[in-house]
Amino acid sequence: MPVSPLADLFARPHRRAVLHAGGGLAALALGLSGCADVPVEPRRIKWGRDACEFCHMVFADRRFAAEVWDRDTNRARIYDDFGCAVLASAENGRLDDATVPFWVTDDADPTRWLDARTARYRNDVVTPMGYGHSAGPAADHPLAFAAAAEAIRTKAACEHQS
Repeated sequence: MPVSPLADLFARPHRRAVLHAGGGLAALALGLSGCADVPVEPRRIKWGRDACEFCHMVFADRRFAAEVWDRDTNRARIYDDFGCAVLASAENGRLDDATVPFWVTDDADPTRWLDARTARYRNDVVTPMGYGHSAGPAADHPLAFAAAAEAIRTKAACEHQS
């Protein structure tokens, strides 16, 4: 008795279907294993291409960048101005959480990332969004993190009153 071609199709899986399913499972396994190994550190910013996650301005001046770790997405969020990072962190309730990694670039050496909570700040600079604070480890940066963050929040509140 001849077997119908339709019955044969359902009797064994199609080669493409097997390869596609196997490839999808392999990609899923690689993706899941890669997520577990994400280092908690500032990510690489593409200068002139990436945009601030708060104000959406394209990154242009390396001296004022900041990044804050987001445990929900397992990556660092990028900001073109320390003020943007402060305001975004305040909005999502992470500004005062010392367990959340927060970094700023050193204004004298923008290739170097500093722990934002232990860095020192000065408030006499022109920054991309006008919040006026830059970071550094030196004595010419008289403000602590909390004082700089409070000054930025106060300035933003005054400028956005209706």
